[in-house]
Amino acid sequence: MTKGTGQRLYRACTRCRTRKAKCELQELDGRKQPPCVKCLREGASCVLAGSRRGGDFSSLRRPRRSETAATQTRLPQAENLDEGRTPVEGNLQNPSDALLILANAANEDGTEATSPESVFSRGRSSGFPASLQQNANATYAPLERGMLTLELLHHLLDRYSHHYHSFLPIAPRSVLQLNSLPTTIEEDSFLLTAVLVVASQDRPDLVYFHTSIWQYMRQLILDLVFGAKHTQSVGCVEGLLILGEWQGTSILESQKDSNGEGASWSIIGLAVRLAYALRLEESSFKGTRTPDDQMLRSRLAWTFTYLSDRQISIRMGQAFWCRGPALSARFTAADFPSLQPKFSYEEDLSSLLEAQVELTTLFGNAHDILFASKSRTAELMVRGDYTKYIDDTMKAVAAWKRCWSAISASRHLKACLMLMYQYLKLYVNAFAFQAVLYRASLRKNESGRLTFPASAMASPDARHIYQALEAAEDLLKTVIDDIDPEKGLRFMPTRFYLYEIHSAVFIFKARVAGAISNDDHDRLVEMMRRFVSSLDRASTGERHIASRYSKLLQRLWFEETASAAHGSTDPHTSHQDVLSTHTQLNPPLGNGADTLTTTDNLGLQYFDFMDSTDGLFSMPLIPTMEQPMFDG
Repeated sequence: MTKGTGQRLYRACTRCRTRKAKCELQELDGRKQPPCVKCLREGASCVLAGSRRGGDFSSLRRPRRSETAATQTRLPQAENLDEGRTPVEGNLQNPSDALLILANAANEDGTEATSPESVFSRGRSSGFPASLQQNANATYAPLERGMLTLELLHHLLDRYSHHYHSFLPIAPRSVLQLNSLPTTIEEDSFLLTAVLVVASQDRPDLVYFHTSIWQYMRQLILDLVFGAKHTQSVGCVEGLLILGEWQGTSILESQKDSNGEGASWSIIGLAVRLAYALRLEESSFKGTRTPDDQMLRSRLAWTFTYLSDRQISIRMGQAFWCRGPALSARFTAADFPSLQPKFSYEEDLSSLLEAQVELTTLFGNAHDILFASKSRTAELMVRGDYTKYIDDTMKAVAAWKRCWSAISASRHLKACLMLMYQYLKLYVNAFAFQAVLYRASLRKNESGRLTFPASAMASPDARHIYQALEAAEDLLKTVIDDIDPEKGLRFMPTRFYLYEIHSAVFIFKARVAGAISNDDHDRLVEMMRRFVSSLDRASTGERHIASRYSKLLQRLWFEETASAAHGSTDPHTSHQDVLSTHTQLNPPLGNGADTLTTTDNLGLQYFDFMDSTDGLFSMPLIPTMEQPMFDG
């Protein structure tokens, strides 16, 4: 008791008293009031226990004990609702289950240390809304450290919602709303940080903030790598997928630091492993009961994990990690209610997702057949058995086009869907073109000659080669005519830029090999100038991905070829000069496949991890050039 007030210095809630644990009440206005730290952290009701001091309660002692016993009987039941099974009842099938039981048992002994976040949060509430001031456990380091204000936070959330979210609608609506900030900070701080990283990466006026928030993001990723408990959530999977889609477009990261597609490969791989650790794949099976919000969120996260894994693996020429949706369950737009429009002016993102899943499945099937292994791919190219697989794939692609060409969506989102469709056509038909180059490379005594001396029409693979060229042209025309550089192209995920670069380089490679006639040359050069101009307009600075690729294409198309053809009026001589200048365009893919030149010094690091020929045929190599050409 205090001498001045006659009040007790220490009181405990019924929950902590039952556990015989220290009860740390929050201090508000100089008085300690519930909830305590433990109840606040565990989301339990916090009620102060009554006092037994100050009089003779012998007549009430027996009923009191009965009431206490009843309370003790009820409390474990409430705790079981919050914490799941007791340690004894926990399922034990592997060492991971054993460690989980030990961890739950340790939490029951009442010896938990005070949370560092709780200590750090007490008495420091400046810059927080009123709801956050009342919740000392909901702290966010960027706000606490002063690197982020609520005004900037609101601006970046709005910016992400307007410009980025529709390309990868994986973040829940509540995370992008400021009025849900307390809950977001407490449950989805990793996802929130990933959103802020992407929303600030192409803003030259936010360079300092982007540097700070990216450093904080890297620390969170490190915590996730080491298996920190607060990173084991669906929100962390969502945040990793967002970083994987836009990683590499940062205005601050240098080429040697970002490592391009290699970093995306690692980040998405981490997301896949975390998704499996959280057993999100179980959400891909349709059950008999109506799924709740958490199940729907897990299903959406798993679906996007499948899409990201397929897309990055195809671009990298690697094997798939994620199994994807169950074969017995075909999810449609109705299975993703969170993406369905609630108002007439909103996008039908659920239908767009269904279309992407179907198209990505075709991607995966084609990849598994054409690029099953290095030896199998080489065998297909030599024997020519690939034509039936290409024809079957194109029939399926045409059926997809008939089904989804009339989808109701905004111009930019529909254009993105068409980019995926056109890139799939290029991806599949380019196999025939690369097969011609491969067979030509086996004839070593004819090196230096044109692969198509009498144009592509004289080749047995002419139909597929022309379809590949048509797909590449259509893809670039879609970017030029249907996508606003400053409102759409600037904010697109990295993979769409790579589709465009692949198309531009494929056309260049076909021209060098003699598959494009001189009559089409001027038209293609003009189209390429317009495409480079679109990239320049989309760029916000020298480190933006559009600026980097614009310089590379400018050098490839308009400087190197001009110098190679300078002083020659004979079109065949010009082609031969260019061909001899870029011998890497037709590399031998036999025993020397392991020594193929990559393109590190071009800045296109998405070739870095191609140690085998799986996928090399679908991603034409770009001729090696010296990096100083692009620094001026």
